[in-house]
Amino acid sequence: MKRVIKQLKNGEFNYVYNSLKEIKYNYSLDNLSKDFSSVDSKDMYCYLIYLLSVEHSPFYYILLCDYILYLGTFFYDIHPVIHMFMKQALEEYTYNKSIINWIIATYENHPDSPFSNDELEFLKSKLK
Repeated sequence: MKRVIKQLKNGEFNYVYNSLKEIKYNYSLDNLSKDFSSVDSKDMYCYLIYLLSVEHSPFYYILLCDYILYLGTFFYDIHPVIHMFMKQALEEYTYNKSIINWIIATYENHPDSPFSNDELEFLKSKLK
């Protein structure tokens, strides 16, 4: 894993992606925080964007937003960034339940929610 971390720090995202794919890496917030604790959050953010571009799925949108929310310490105001990614995910994966559930669970009672109450109510209606 040391070589993967070194390559990640050097921006060799394709190498990192292929290496992690080869070992069937389990992408989760816990694993990222443990396995890549020495990696700058900007580098990990860039890698997750690369990962999303290669493995386009709701799961990776959610992982990226979780990373920004909980581990990506370099953003001052994270909520507009998360809003942009989640709006893009909703456009691409129209009314995907995992995306909607993540948005509602994260922002329903959040004072800094980038989603209006009307948007949240509309998304809730799509779960029925």
